[in-house]
Amino acid sequence: MKNMLRGCGKISHLPIIILMVLSLLIIATLTSCSSAAWKVKSQLDNPTQIESYDHYLYFLDNYSTIKMYDQGEIYDLTAWIPEEQEIIQEAIEDFSVVSPLKLAVLNCQYEQGVVQESTLNLIDVEKKEIKKIFSAQEYFNSLDVDQKGNFYLSSAKQVLRITPEGKENVIFNFENLPSNQRQQDAYFSKLFVGKNDHLFVVLEKRAHDDSSINVLEINSSGDIMNSYNPQDILKNRYSPWTLALKYEDNSLFFRSGGKLYKWGIPGLPNDLQMLFNIDINDIHYWEVIDLIKTNDGEYVLLVTDSDTGISTEVWKLVKMGRPIVNFVSTEVTRDWNKN
Repeated sequence: MKNMLRGCGKISHLPIIILMVLSLLIIATLTSCSSAAWKVKSQLDNPTQIESYDHYLYFLDNYSTIKMYDQGEIYDLTAWIPEEQEIIQEAIEDFSVVSPLKLAVLNCQYEQGVVQESTLNLIDVEKKEIKKIFSAQEYFNSLDVDQKGNFYLSSAKQVLRITPEGKENVIFNFENLPSNQRQQDAYFSKLFVGKNDHLFVVLEKRAHDDSSINVLEINSSGDIMNSYNPQDILKNRYSPWTLALKYEDNSLFFRSGGKLYKWGIPGLPNDLQMLFNIDINDIHYWEVIDLIKTNDGEYVLLVTDSDTGISTEVWKLVKMGRPIVNFVSTEVTRDWNKN
C-alpha cells in the first residue's frame, strides 16, 4: 500500500514538473526574442565619431544614425525609430554611451545652416524608448556623461550640468575666464569628463591671422584647476590648427600637423608620445578625426584623407604601433575593394 502511494505521489508531481519546464522554456524564448529584437544588421557608411563600452564600439554614421560594432557585425541601434520622429529628422551633433543599450544623444535642428534648437535625448534601445532630457533654442556643440549619470553640455559661452532627473545648472560660463582669455572671437568647442568629477573644456580661438586653443581643467564647483596650452606641450610640433580630440587614461590627445599625440596629465611618466603619423605622399597625409581606447588596451581611429576629408576609414592601432587598415569596413573602403 505504501509503495502504491509513493508511486501515486511521483505521478502527481509530473504535471507540475512539466509545467515548470515549459514555463522556463517560454521565459527563455521571450528573453531571447526581446534581447535580439534590436539587432538590425547594417554597415558603416561615413562615421564621424567613435565611442566604446566594454568590448562594444559605437559609431555616429552620416550624422543621423548610431551603430554598434560587436564581433565583426554592425548593428543599427536607431533603426527602430520612425522617420517622422524629430530625433531622426534632426542632425546628431554628439552622443555618449550610458550603458551597452542606452545612449545619450545631442540633436540639433538646423534651418538654412543655422541651429534653431538643441535637444538632449536618452535612448533606451532595448525598451525602444526615447526620453527628452533637455532642450534649448541655442547651439550646444558637445556632450559627455559621468559615472553618476549626470550629463554635461557645452555651448560657445557656457557649460551645463544636467542631472538624470533633468535638473540643470550652469557650472561654468565665459565670464569665469581670466580677463586675458575673454576675447570676443573665443568660444567653448568641446568638453570631456575626467576623473574626480573634473571636466576638460576646450577653449578655441579661430581667426584668419590668429588661431589657438587652450584646455581648461574645471572641478565640480566650476573652479579652474589648471589650464593646458598645446603650444607649450607640443612645442615645435605645434601647428596653428592643432585640435584636442579626446580625454582617455588621464591623458589628452591632440592632432597636430597630421600627427596624433598622447599627453599624460602632469605627474605621469612619458608625458608626450606620438601615436600616429602616416603620409600618403609628400603633400597629403592621413588625419585622425576621432579615437577610442578599447578594453584590450589598443586604439581604434577614425582617419580621413587630408586632401579631401570627405570619407572616413576605421583603423586599429595595435600595441606595436602599426595600424590595421580598414579594421571595420566603411562605404569608401568597400568601394575600393570592388575595384
